[in-house]
Amino acid sequence: MAEKDKQKTERITGTQKAAILILSLPEDIAVNVIRNLKEHELTRLAKTILSLGTVKKDMVKLVLKEAYDELSEIAPLRTAPEELRKLLEKALPPDKLQQLLEETMLSESGKVVFEELQKMDPKFIAKLIEKEHPQIIAIILSQLPPMKAADVIQYLPKRLGVTNVQEEVVKRLALLEKISMKTLKIVTEALEDELASIGAGKEQTLSGIDIAAEIVNNLPKEIAQELLDQIRKENPSLADSIEERMFKFEDIIKLDNRAIIEILKAVDKNDLLLALKGAPEEILNKFLSNMSKRAAQMFLEDLEALGPVKKSDVERARKKVIAIIKKLAEEGKIELGGSEELV
Repeated sequence: MAEKDKQKTERITGTQKAAILILSLPEDIAVNVIRNLKEHELTRLAKTILSLGTVKKDMVKLVLKEAYDELSEIAPLRTAPEELRKLLEKALPPDKLQQLLEETMLSESGKVVFEELQKMDPKFIAKLIEKEHPQIIAIILSQLPPMKAADVIQYLPKRLGVTNVQEEVVKRLALLEKISMKTLKIVTEALEDELASIGAGKEQTLSGIDIAAEIVNNLPKEIAQELLDQIRKENPSLADSIEERMFKFEDIIKLDNRAIIEILKAVDKNDLLLALKGAPEEILNKFLSNMSKRAAQMFLEDLEALGPVKKSDVERARKKVIAIIKKLAEEGKIELGGSEELV
């Protein structure tokens, strides 16, 4: 509600607003509301209605708008499950109804399961799934945020028998396109009560390459490079596809000046300072050249004042900067490949 309108409604009491609301309702609804009032509330309301006099139309509208706004915040529209089922039973054939209810239950239980999984310690998750088939592990990790999945991958065994589990999981993640209901059931059984179900509908379309690239991006450099090298030995084109979709901090040098300006607008200055600590000179200059002379000088002074910082803090800040760059790219504000030179 606009501030001006709010000031108008503040001139009348809460009981007067309630009286206006009751008088504006259809008679049968108003009667039901009155029946549910306590005796002292009913007495106050009746006295107020009798002394109300004439109420202008614009005041009635404002009171109704205020009531609607408040009710929208505290009581969002929700259909009771039993009422919903009755409606669906009338509208759908029995087989369609059963299918819809099963898929809805799978979807909701899947959300709950993975919300819980996200709260668990990565070591625990890795221990829970490490002996599963790499394909099953890939499906599970595809449902987690990339950073969480990357944390889990670090704790998976590099070698289990003759299998490099980390490598196999990333490869299979990259090749994921759809998850069928049959596979979802296999995952459910494999994880027993820990995982009730994942996904919804008959199949879920995924961009496995993008998920794999995002996960590898969030791994420590040494582990990421080792994984890519191992995958490249067996499947060079797959390794290239993953790498193409990755954006490393060093790739900032490929961005055009317009992209750098957008990044400077979006990124937190302290994160950028940390991220550029010890960065290649050409990357630092890329940012400085897109600042005013005064701003660049102040930035350099702040960078110098940082002193020695932990490598882990620098890596964390760089990941934040990369996340912002990717968000800007998704929003269409920048191009990760830079842009062609204009003539």
